[in-house]
Amino acid sequence: MIWLKRSFLALLAVALWVVLSLLFLSKERLCNGAVEAAASKGVTLCYDGRTASMLGCRLERTTVLYGHAPVAKVGLALFTPWKIEISKIRLEGLAASMLPPKIATVRFEPLGGTIYAEGDFGVLRGDVAWSGRRVNLELTPSSLMKREFGATLREFRQKNGKYTYALSF
Repeated sequence: MIWLKRSFLALLAVALWVVLSLLFLSKERLCNGAVEAAASKGVTLCYDGRTASMLGCRLERTTVLYGHAPVAKVGLALFTPWKIEISKIRLEGLAASMLPPKIATVRFEPLGGTIYAEGDFGVLRGDVAWSGRRVNLELTPSSLMKREFGATLREFRQKNGKYTYALSF
């Protein structure tokens, strides 16, 4: 019985360490890490407002550039250790020719491995299998997406009115 008590205490200590590490992680570093990770891929984030709080980091009124070409304008981006949420997205330039320009929200939860996006294109749901290094996306397209962006939909596989896309990383 003593081994059960010690195992429980060890598990509780590890869980407490993880929770406290996420809570006391420097949110300023989290914000800098998000901007630097984007910059390493050639994406520049130009933002008007930046706020770091106890729970996360917010970037407001952000312009996203790839190289020097504008790709999107973002109303609000929220980065926390357990969730990344981007809302009020308006695509520009080449990206607007591939997808409908308005995206209401995009949410990524790295711990659960879930992706959710909603906008004029329809609803996108996805999951990330970290162990298999695979991303599976399922799109339920809107009538606008079907009518005007058929070339983009051809990249997906159609099954029962839903479009799926899988990639590995």
